[in-house]
Amino acid sequence: MRRAAFSQRSTATGAEAYDFASELDLVEQTSRRLGGLEPFVADVLSYDASWLLDVCCGAAELPRAVLAEARARGRRFEVVALDASDEALSIAQARTGDDRCLRYVRADARWLPFPDASFDLATLHLSMHLFEPDAAVEVLREMRRVARVSPIVCDLERSRLAALAATTLARFDGRSRPRSYDASIAIKRSYTMSELEELALQAGWEAPTLSRLGLFHIVLRDGD
Repeated sequence: MRRAAFSQRSTATGAEAYDFASELDLVEQTSRRLGGLEPFVADVLSYDASWLLDVCCGAAELPRAVLAEARARGRRFEVVALDASDEALSIAQARTGDDRCLRYVRADARWLPFPDASFDLATLHLSMHLFEPDAAVEVLREMRRVARVSPIVCDLERSRLAALAATTLARFDGRSRPRSYDASIAIKRSYTMSELEELALQAGWEAPTLSRLGLFHIVLRDGD
């Protein structure tokens, strides 16, 4: 199954216009339905860490989930959520309210505005497929630079079975209008395990390791 390279954004107008907030909701729902969010939160919290950068945060579903679980465990955790979209950051801030453990930064993931080793961990959740290979290498290089312990990437794995599962789920989401986020397209744009490992090596990661998370997600980290 060859990797696809095309935009997910709908060109609909008027009553069918693109609704960014609802698309971000769909990303989160897809992650939960395909079993990727909660296990990834547990993975993040398995590290001896307290300072996290979440890259391409969208509506901040991962930072919100990490902070909620950390508090449930009695752990102190702080998160910087970064996105290049003012619209995404506005939606995320509206959903999180005034949380002193979470702050937002607008920046491009390819040029992170932080010194080396500024954070314990740097995460990228369900967004790697948005980057073509050259840009993906830049993002991974920057994540490795700012993460003291490890960068961690979680995304859908490209496969025919995953695309079929996403297509089946989409039939039952109750929405018929054009959507920018289509999980089956996201899967077709995603990388395989071997492709992600090669991108990480190109980005200068010392010992990239990969594991599967549930049926359709893969996790990339640097070291065990």
